[in-house]
Amino acid sequence: MRWLLLPLLLLAFLSPRQECETRVIVEVPARVAGEAPTLQTPPLRVGSPTAPLGTDRAGRDARCLLSRGLARSLTLALTVLALGVLPGLVLGMWLGWRGRPLALPGEVIVLLALVLLLGRDSFRLVLALGVTAVTARLVAVRVGTVLREPFVEGALALGGGTGHLLRRHVLPHLLPGLPVVLATVLSAVFVWLMELGALGFYDRGTIVIAFTDNYDLVQDVQAFPLGADLGQLVSFFRWSWLDTPEQLVWPVLLLVALTAALKDLARWGGARRRVRPGASSS
Repeated sequence: MRWLLLPLLLLAFLSPRQECETRVIVEVPARVAGEAPTLQTPPLRVGSPTAPLGTDRAGRDARCLLSRGLARSLTLALTVLALGVLPGLVLGMWLGWRGRPLALPGEVIVLLALVLLLGRDSFRLVLALGVTAVTARLVAVRVGTVLREPFVEGALALGGGTGHLLRRHVLPHLLPGLPVVLATVLSAVFVWLMELGALGFYDRGTIVIAFTDNYDLVQDVQAFPLGADLGQLVSFFRWSWLDTPEQLVWPVLLLVALTAALKDLARWGGARRRVRPGASSS
């Protein structure tokens, strides 16, 4: 599964830099040569010559929405990872040294409570706090395991101080497993984006479009995600999945694939760290 990261990263790298075009009327080329193209009103279903993955009701191509949503999710996840991982490392080392494991009742519940408490503008800050908490928990478990090793007890018996133990005994065992920790935390961030997005919390705004004709007394006003990550796409398209189920399925599949690939990468990295080819056993 980890090899799925390569096409996913390529899709995100090649995503359009501009917002996906909204179209009230879509010109669909004829399937048979010589026939005139037809004009259709969105949404277009899967298999349309103009949009093979379909469109939403605003006429935006699903390929554009998905590639931009994937790029947005990766950018957001890497940003909060950069903000929260260093405090998480420091906190995790302190908790592991003090023998106080960090236990949370459920990250999503805590993040949701923080967003409600601090407001929608705190979305990135809340995600960064979640990264700090998960990183600290993983690091604390690893530090606690290292401190129970016999060589640490020997260093303590010989008068080794806190700084010496952390620098010479804990960090050398912690740093090789850091990529595994980062991959695990990233996969958690993508799960949070999907779950918080389904609850109506996200990082970007919306565009409002009114649909009407001469016979409508009341306009059909709908909000569409603008510059959305995959979690926000899930949040919005879940309301129209009966009409266009594929518009909900695509972002969910991308998020599941991204999360599964990162978790498989973490497992693979952990296995390579435990089993060193060519190492002699005593």
